[in-house]
Amino acid sequence: QNEIKDVLKPSSINSHQNKEWAKAMEKRYICKCVPYCCTSTSTHLQNRAQLAYGWFALPKLMKELDSDIPLTHWKAVVSLTEFLLNPLNAQRAINEKDLVRKLKIAFMRMRLKLHKEEHQEVEMYLRIYNILSRNLDGAENIAKRKCLRDEFYKIIKNQEINKDGLASEILRNLTGKPKALEIFLEDPDNFLAMAEIFHQDPCRPHYPLHLWHHLCHLLEVAPEQGIELGFFELLHSRILNRLSNFWDMATKAFALLLRCAEGQRRFDAVDGVKLLYDVFVQPDENRRLLLPLQKVENWEYTVLALVNGLHSKRALWRSREFTQLPCYVGRLMQSTEDNPRLQLYCLKAFRELGVMPCIKRYIIANWLEDICKLFCLDAEAECARDSLVDWLRRDIADSS
Repeated sequence: QNEIKDVLKPSSINSHQNKEWAKAMEKRYICKCVPYCCTSTSTHLQNRAQLAYGWFALPKLMKELDSDIPLTHWKAVVSLTEFLLNPLNAQRAINEKDLVRKLKIAFMRMRLKLHKEEHQEVEMYLRIYNILSRNLDGAENIAKRKCLRDEFYKIIKNQEINKDGLASEILRNLTGKPKALEIFLEDPDNFLAMAEIFHQDPCRPHYPLHLWHHLCHLLEVAPEQGIELGFFELLHSRILNRLSNFWDMATKAFALLLRCAEGQRRFDAVDGVKLLYDVFVQPDENRRLLLPLQKVENWEYTVLALVNGLHSKRALWRSREFTQLPCYVGRLMQSTEDNPRLQLYCLKAFRELGVMPCIKRYIIANWLEDICKLFCLDAEAECARDSLVDWLRRDIADSS
């Protein structure tokens, strides 16, 4: 200002200074906070009940759950889905407040159209049952109520949006408990309902993952009952026709069916060894001919099916004709780095294939050294490896 005071007037200097200052502050105004009066109120607590502190919260929620006012009942249901996440609160609600029975009454009234669903009450009921099914007492109480089991299966069969996944997870949690699984197996209608769901559309590409686990829980204990209901033909067709993700849970369920005599007989009748061998040779095929979901990403259940299917003499004699089968199993055993169960199943497959003398000689000549150097991922695989090596070396000592 001292240099140009003789050229410009003080007012002109101040005007230029204000313009430059305004330009510099424009960028800062962009980041300026919104005035407090313009902020919107949070809607998170609008659907929640006002909770009391400590042990008084649950009695208040149970009282509001019985309310005839729809909004009060809705707020209590939404609050319960968060309140019961604490296992202590869930245990107390099951044993002291008989929550399973009270919730069943409200749930059945909605399902039977006796009460109008104004919000999303049924979905919230399922969320609460999902939380309670993780508890041992809660799972047993839910499993004992046949009306609830039937409704869960109906929801899955009708593919109700946002509900079939929750119902599937509830069933998986229930059959994951031994006592609840026993209750399920005592009633043949449960297995029949599962068969109706899967036979409704045999070409359906996807089912909820939790529903597959629920089916595997049942087939693991009662494979004969599953075969009588047609699950063997259904799962065999899914693997044969290479439906989406056939190598995952469908192959696991198929492997569980082979643990009984009837499953083994049908496995031999459909030439199951060749069926699995065609899956093993997939890496050598032209991948451009495969759809994205047909590419095998996890070989664990395919090897498990092979292990369970080699218990008959006919299957063992058939395996002699596929000379590359031990090579595919050995490559999978060496390639896995993070799946100890796949490693274990490969070692068991070597043991089953080695029952045939020609295959055993091939394993001793080509894979014994690799098996001895194998780094096992867990203790169970290490025990299986040591047992297999001892069995193979014993044959060398006997022959020499």
